[in-house]
Amino acid sequence: MLELHNVTIGQLIHSLSLTVGDGQLVGISGSQGSGKTTLLRAVLGLIPIDAGHISIDGELLTPKSAPYFRRQMAYVPQHLSVPEGYNKLDANYLSLLRRAVESDKSLLIVDEPPQPVSEDDLQTIDQLLRHATQRGATVLAVNSRIMQNQVRL
Repeated sequence: MLELHNVTIGQLIHSLSLTVGDGQLVGISGSQGSGKTTLLRAVLGLIPIDAGHISIDGELLTPKSAPYFRRQMAYVPQHLSVPEGYNKLDANYLSLLRRAVESDKSLLIVDEPPQPVSEDDLQTIDQLLRHATQRGATVLAVNSRIMQNQVRL
């Protein structure tokens, strides 16, 4: 379970509280520059929060605990730079999402896909996110197509 309680990050996010339970998918939406990726980075423990707290399975996420929690997470970035010598085809968004879902990590943090995205790819993304929740993963995804549990920044 992922919990954010009155989280404030710079000028972008003010007193945000949300809970994402095991087997639950919560979508984050908002305009460009609204703080969606910033929020994901804070949940990953990569950037500090200014107020509030983030906890995972009841344990507080701190700068010292972040590396431990990141081992329990799978992260799919919006953009990935691939070092020379690596196969770029294996590092596309859908293949990374598929690997994240198959990793059996308990928490998936998923940024939005790079644009443009075909309708077929959007449907594949939706199916993969549903599959992750069906196996019990907690999923926080930047995805405006998620209608049931949507947080707008």
